[in-house]
Amino acid sequence: MKLFLKPEDLGDLNSALEEAKFVKNNPFADQALGKNKTLLIIFFNSSLRTRISTQKAALNLGMNVIVLDV
Repeated sequence: MKLFLKPEDLGDLNSALEEAKFVKNNPFADQALGKNKTLLIIFFNSSLRTRISTQKAALNLGMNVIVLDV
């Protein structure tokens, strides 16, 4: 999915829920997607929970992560 602005963008809700369950149960299944990629996270406001969850998701996808706190 390239763009998600409204619930209808998901398409079939049951398929989306099944995919979400799979990702939740197998967080490292898609590590190849982030191989040899780097994610730069820029934070202008301190938000530890958002930073950690984004960083963890990127690491689960096999990415290198750089965090820039401005």
